[in-house]
Amino acid sequence: MISKIDICNLALAHLGQSAISSLEQENDKARRLNLFYAPVRDEVLRTHNWAFAGVQEPLALLEDTCDEQGRWSYKYPNEALFIRRVFTVGCNRAVFEEFFRPDLHSRVILTPAKQAYSEYTRRITDEMLFDAAFIKSFSLALACDLAVCLTADTQLAAQLLQKYTLSLQEARRSNAAESFVPQTGEDAFTEVR
Repeated sequence: MISKIDICNLALAHLGQSAISSLEQENDKARRLNLFYAPVRDEVLRTHNWAFAGVQEPLALLEDTCDEQGRWSYKYPNEALFIRRVFTVGCNRAVFEEFFRPDLHSRVILTPAKQAYSEYTRRITDEMLFDAAFIKSFSLALACDLAVCLTADTQLAAQLLQKYTLSLQEARRSNAAESFVPQTGEDAFTEVR
C-alpha cells in the first residue's frame, strides 16, 4: 500500500536526501513537497493516457439548442484534467473545442455531435489507485522539480528529467501493450464534423 509520504520519500531518495516522517514537519523539505505535490501529480496525469485514470462517459448537455455554428454545449466534466477525445455512439470521433463560458463561470465543450461522450483523464487523489509505472514517473517528476531548490544541483535535475522521460516512454509502451485493439483500415474512427 503506497501513501503520499511514501511517494514523497521516493522523490527524496532520487535526490539523495533523507526521508521525512510527515508532511507536517517544520522543515524546508516538507514545505516544498506540500507545495509541489498536487501540481506535479496533475501534470504527470495529463502527460499520458494512464489506464487507471481513464474515464469514458456521456457528456451532460447544457442547452436544448445548438449555436449558430451548429455546435452543442456540454458541461466540462468536474474531475477531468484532460479531455482526450469526444465521440458519439459507434465511436465516431467528434471535433470539439473547449470554451470558457463567463455566464456559467466554467469551461464547456462545444461539438457538432449531439449525444456526445468523452474520454478523459480524471484527477486521482487517492494514492491507492496509482499504478506502479505512475508512481515511478510521478516520484521522478517530483524529484526533478525539487532538485534545484533542495540540492542546488542543476546536473542532478537534468539527469532526473532524463530518467522521468524514459519512465514515461516505458509506461506508454506498457499501456499500449495492455490496451491493444486491432484497427481496420487506416483509422478505426470516423470523424463527425
